Amino acid sequence: MHFEGTLLKSDSESVAMSDEFAARLAQTRASFFSRDPEIWPAFADPNFRELLDFRFASHAPERRIDQYPKGSLRLEQLHRLDQIPQKSSEPKDGLDPLLQFSAALSKDWEHPSSVENVITMACDPGVYGSMLGTLANPNLVYQEYCGMADELEKAVVRQVANLVGYDANRATGIFTQGGTFCNMYGYLFGIRKSLPNSVKNGLDGGQDYRFINSQGGHYSNTTNLSVLGANVAKKTLRIKLTDTNDIDITDLERQMEACFRLGCVVPTIMLTMGTTDTFGVDQVKPVYELRNRLCEKFEIETPPHIHVDAAVGWPIIFFLNYDFGLNPLGINETTLKGLKTHAERFAELKFADSFTVDFQKWGYVPYTSSLLMVKDRDSMKALEHDPENFSYFEKDTQGQTHLQSTIECSRGAAGLFGAYTAMKYMGAEGYQTMIANGLQNANYFRHQLQQVPGSVLVASRNHGPSVGFRLYDTRTVKDPLAEWQAECDYSNTPEWHQRIDRNTKFHRELFLRKGKQHLFTNWVQFIAHTRYDEREKFEAIPGEKAVFFNPRTDFSHIDGFINDLRERLG
Repeated sequence: MHFEGTLLKSDSESVAMSDEFAARLAQTRASFFSRDPEIWPAFADPNFRELLDFRFASHAPERRIDQYPKGSLRLEQLHRLDQIPQKSSEPKDGLDPLLQFSAALSKDWEHPSSVENVITMACDPGVYGSMLGTLANPNLVYQEYCGMADELEKAVVRQVANLVGYDANRATGIFTQGGTFCNMYGYLFGIRKSLPNSVKNGLDGGQDYRFINSQGGHYSNTTNLSVLGANVAKKTLRIKLTDTNDIDITDLERQMEACFRLGCVVPTIMLTMGTTDTFGVDQVKPVYELRNRLCEKFEIETPPHIHVDAAVGWPIIFFLNYDFGLNPLGINETTLKGLKTHAERFAELKFADSFTVDFQKWGYVPYTSSLLMVKDRDSMKALEHDPENFSYFEKDTQGQTHLQSTIECSRGAAGLFGAYTAMKYMGAEGYQTMIANGLQNANYFRHQLQQVPGSVLVASRNHGPSVGFRLYDTRTVKDPLAEWQAECDYSNTPEWHQRIDRNTKFHRELFLRKGKQHLFTNWVQFIAHTRYDEREKFEAIPGEKAVFFNPRTDFSHIDGFINDLRERLG
């Protein structure tokens, strides 16, 4: 397995921000990420202004409570609170101070240094749209309970279908409560299609089966199977990863063919486009072609359902029709090349039977806003339950929504309204600007980090927003890259484990000492994996990561972090 090297060579000029892009970025920030009451009057509310002024002040994390008026007292009051007030109170008496305190001291994703994970501040139109959805309070599970919100959901589904290359007349989708639920639907489609009796008999209906996912997928790939009642240890095939952290097609073919030869059903193949820590992007078209070829060879009537967890990476589809030759946004050279590579891979998303969209991540919409996209609306029929179970709904209107096919009895619409409003106002160009900005920050960080003695980039050929790295003690490790290569050569020996533990201990202690400064990174227990040994065993390697979604992060914050690292590493 090949770990060193980069997909894209970069120098200072190729990762610099052009004046053209900087001007466009400034305008996009001002219009959609400023909470400006002149643009969005909803933010003029005095209580909102007080809250936003505090959060936009970007206080150091360890000083936020002290900086908040009577912060320590409010925290003590919150700790002691355990009774509901007996008497009503009037809003004219002022906003409850504990309510205001809790909102102000919630995680400040508006802080320009916040790059901990695949989370970021929501855009202004996304917040405004979510407010409208909350105010209207529709329940999307049933048309009678949501009215025109049902038509809005269908409109957003058509918009995303056209973006990705689905037939908008055949596709469907539902907004649900998070990416994990979307991925659960992906498994459920396969179960109901391949094991139709499971709707009443569960998974133990006598037919042997195996679910397939990759070793680099989100933990919901496993937890969802447990919730669905699958024997995770014995009924799951986890496919090996390539050196770029995408699914190994050769290993996938070997495992699928073994299943089909034994008459074992494969309900679902779970892929990922944009892994959380390394932004690995699975190929979909080769999996689609492999599935079809093997199903024809073994005369499989119901092919495995291909679901793609694109919760993190889906916004790349805004670049599927971007003119990379003309480059109208003025994106820098390194990022433009990486985006072109990503766009070519994400163009394959249209071969998936369903996929997950998390607007609440790189889509800049408040929690929760997740969309399950389905290529063929007939897939929803496989999930339908007996109509007699829905006796208190009007039969004449039951078929107009996915009532009988959804897991939930309640589907809130705040995420839908937020998603629609964000796309309406930001448009494709607004999204392209913010996505490119995050990737430019990530590439600049990679370039600067490579100049720091004692640092090694992890998954250096994955040019997404997630940047993983490992730091070494320059007093004892003279060649960090060679040390990294030795760590990647998995050997279940005391010497190998001691080496990993020693280097991890140094990095972990350095991470804790520097704390939240310049960039708020986070620690990851599985930032990389070793090479596979002769038994196909591997080990996780811990490390540090930064994810550049934040619309307010600038090169100056990265420079501060890098300079601090230089001093600490000597």
